[in-house]
Amino acid sequence: MSIRANRQDVLKDLSENSQKFILYKEKTYPILNSTEARRLITEYNQEEKISNIETFGPIKNNTVVLVVTVNKLHESLKYLIASLSELDAIEETLLVFSHLTYDQELYDFIQTIDFCRVWQIFYPYTLQVYTDAFPGFSKNDCPTNMKHKKAEALKCIGAQTPDVHGKYRQPSKAQEKHYWWWTANRVFEHLLSFNNQNGVVVFLEDDAFVLQDFLYMTVYMHKLTISLPQLEFIYLGLHKWSLENDTYGIDITTWDPKQHSSVLAFDVSVWNSIIQHYDLFCEVDDASWSRSLLYISLNRRDNKRFKVAYTTIPRVLKTTLCSFNGFYESCNVEDNVVNALRMQRHLKSNLFPPYLEVYTHIELEDDEFMFFDVLEGEGGWNDPRDKALCSANITENTVKKLLMDMSREFKDAYKSF
Repeated sequence: MSIRANRQDVLKDLSENSQKFILYKEKTYPILNSTEARRLITEYNQEEKISNIETFGPIKNNTVVLVVTVNKLHESLKYLIASLSELDAIEETLLVFSHLTYDQELYDFIQTIDFCRVWQIFYPYTLQVYTDAFPGFSKNDCPTNMKHKKAEALKCIGAQTPDVHGKYRQPSKAQEKHYWWWTANRVFEHLLSFNNQNGVVVFLEDDAFVLQDFLYMTVYMHKLTISLPQLEFIYLGLHKWSLENDTYGIDITTWDPKQHSSVLAFDVSVWNSIIQHYDLFCEVDDASWSRSLLYISLNRRDNKRFKVAYTTIPRVLKTTLCSFNGFYESCNVEDNVVNALRMQRHLKSNLFPPYLEVYTHIELEDDEFMFFDVLEGEGGWNDPRDKALCSANITENTVKKLLMDMSREFKDAYKSF
């Protein structure tokens, strides 16, 4: 049945406190030049201020960290914040907003969040700042679609290193992988390593809408990943599902970036496994961060693929999709929020399940032995400068951990002889 929602249809199901985020009035600010944007990004990143910490106290070693990647203030982000504000125990979390660019309107909106700790970080290599130099496009760079022979004749930067599809560097495409990698490093290596944190980190997109037991299920499933061997990722987002599925059902399978990336969660121990293979992530000719994780999965030193536990009923929906599995009937954000709230009412008595029922399909996966087809991917990552910038995220603290891990592996190998 087709629906057409208005804002009142949505507001009637949300508390007064969450409604204020949806009704937030945008303000108009002058456009920043690159110099001023760089100054503000540097200033806020150095300040490292966590808001509301005086109300909710310092983060603990098991605090759940929710990371939201943002760029502009959209209606979908307002609904995400509203849905987060409704969660039980949200005050126990740390909500991190990673900004792709500096936008004063967005910054001010996030500063109004009062229901949990909030940390805003800003990607320092944004194209907003690097308008005419790497990692942006410099005047001597080879144009993306230039033919190889012409590039060689012009001797433009990158002429000898087109990607797997024969194209040259596209800054906006390369930025997506840099941005995710910088965000993950900033959260795990900078924030969490100094707090001996071992809680779970959930990466969310800014068009997500969470159901009421999202946080409950995140914590419950994290305990599951700790108790089961060789289970790294948690996924609570969309997949092929039905309202007839059980809310307590959990499937375990081989991780697939096409299906399990939009709401990805893992902890420090999994991050350490990823960072041990940072060279694979940074070197593979693919500008997709999720396919780069797949490349790690297929080439880990222990020869084991990443595994994922996911809910048979999703706990996170997307409000900007136009069609998925018959659930979305509109491209309108408010329509999709109304659908999500209807689904939540339908499931209400079965949310917060007291137990989980786990189904394992690992041995039955047809793609268990799949190989990484670089031609199937995006390419866009063969410029040596991108690979160098990617590796430059590795901190001194990370290097020390890598050396310690290599030492333990050497000792274990020595004992086996």
